[in-house]
Amino acid sequence: MKRLLYRLCLSALTLGAVSCNTYLDIKPKGALIPETTADYETMLNYVQITKGGDPYPLYMTDDVYLPDQSLGFGGSFAASSPAVQNLYTFQQEVFGESEDDALWNNAYQRMYYFNVLIDKVMGATGSDDATKRALRAEALLGRAYEYLMLVNVYAKHYDPATATSDLGVPLILDDAIERSGLVRATVAEVYARVESDLIEALRDLPEKPRANAFRASRAAGYALLSRMYLYKGDYDKALANAKLALDTNSTLIDLSQYRVLNPMGAIGRIDVPERDQNPENIYLRVAGYAYGMSAQVFVSDDLLALYDQDKDMRYQLYMVNSFGPLSFPRPLWMPFITSNIGMATPELYLIAAECEARQGNTSAALTYLNTLRSKRIQDAVALSATSSEEALDLVLAERRRELALTGNFRLIDLKRLSKEPRYAKSVVHSVAGEEYRLESGSARYVLPIPTRVMNFNAGTMVQNAR
Repeated sequence: MKRLLYRLCLSALTLGAVSCNTYLDIKPKGALIPETTADYETMLNYVQITKGGDPYPLYMTDDVYLPDQSLGFGGSFAASSPAVQNLYTFQQEVFGESEDDALWNNAYQRMYYFNVLIDKVMGATGSDDATKRALRAEALLGRAYEYLMLVNVYAKHYDPATATSDLGVPLILDDAIERSGLVRATVAEVYARVESDLIEALRDLPEKPRANAFRASRAAGYALLSRMYLYKGDYDKALANAKLALDTNSTLIDLSQYRVLNPMGAIGRIDVPERDQNPENIYLRVAGYAYGMSAQVFVSDDLLALYDQDKDMRYQLYMVNSFGPLSFPRPLWMPFITSNIGMATPELYLIAAECEARQGNTSAALTYLNTLRSKRIQDAVALSATSSEEALDLVLAERRRELALTGNFRLIDLKRLSKEPRYAKSVVHSVAGEEYRLESGSARYVLPIPTRVMNFNAGTMVQNAR
């Protein structure tokens, strides 16, 4: 296993006090080798398993603005890491030879543990088979989540005409300790694995999560299937699964009921509930830095123009125009609540609304859309549309407002919408008076496979052309 993890660029990573080596080595070294059902459940509760990706690809999007120099608080281009500067200016290379890619590394690290559980839990001692199957189902969903994220960052967006030949990411589906010559599965193969894992998981996922929303449930399975089918462009199935998830949990909190408690604070600045205290959260996954992009980036003019600054609570709560004696030329993104990049009800309303609009059901699309807006905007006036195309425009604008600077939603949306001339868009960033442009459909929307992974799999792993 140590050799495999090294090839995947994971050898430097540890799980808290338990390293991959001590956890997975020969049994005599081990009290930490899982044997009981309770041991495997402990794996699902481990803090690193609850994480779900790194938001750094958002630096490539039209939601982010970095000032050239520091404004006294918040991120700036000059103070950013070389990798962030490369992303913001759309360079061919992102990470250097000696740098790790946390998004890739941590995803494959988590998947190793999911694979151990998937392969071994049914042979564990203690408990009944139904409990073991439920734990295995949670691991299947966890693995599917990771692969859906990876294939949408390190590969071209799903296109039915090319998905069987477009390269995705390596599919590692077991805990074999010897492996060489890793290859990339196709985008179609990765999506097929995500779909099959989720369909299998749904047979045994519990109706309600064990303990809290960091643990998977049947609603989480339907929700993730809905996201996958949306990305795949299968709007019938995306809508059907969004409805199944919403049948279990359709809760939306009213943001107008929450306030800025401490204008000079960071953590605890606002009182919006987070983590398992927020009933919107169906499946919790947090970024490596739990507060995501908070205080790291300023809001672009393009994104800012979408908000009603007087009435939209997302603007009022999540952005600041000043901090103490400092005033900013545009708002700083500063919610400082845990960023859930798993599954939550607002995304499901948006998926359902988009699918209804794409199917020509204007009224149904607006019902989902206006339900969400009524919980986000003070004295919200219901939107109307004279065509399904107009309704879709409204839904996509709301999707951008609601999911702003969270996970990698905007990057994926830019990629998938570039397939439609109506929504194709180039991203422009300026640094020191120089303009950098990422054209719609550019190969540079696809991140490079980490250099170390390429080096350890020379001759078999194919790099993305950027």
